[in-house]
Amino acid sequence: MPTYRTNIVLHHAADDDYVLLDKELKSQHFSPEKAPPAIEAGDIPTLLRTRYLREGNLGLQEVVAEVKRAAAKTGKKFSFTVLKNRN
Repeated sequence: MPTYRTNIVLHHAADDDYVLLDKELKSQHFSPEKAPPAIEAGDIPTLLRTRYLREGNLGLQEVVAEVKRAAAKTGKKFSFTVLKNRN
């Protein structure tokens, strides 16, 4: 089963926008990537908050469509990358 990693950046976004993005991605079965232990104790930077993993029998285009749909619900401009991990 392939694993995909995505990094999403919302442009001119507030914390509430990232909370909405997190909710939408989790509803699409994405899980947040774990932060390094040194960062878990403190404040997690926005860049780490927007890295997610998705496992499943999906093609790359399907994962891209799910990310676009989730990010579009924030109403902000966004950019993202999706990488397929080698197994």
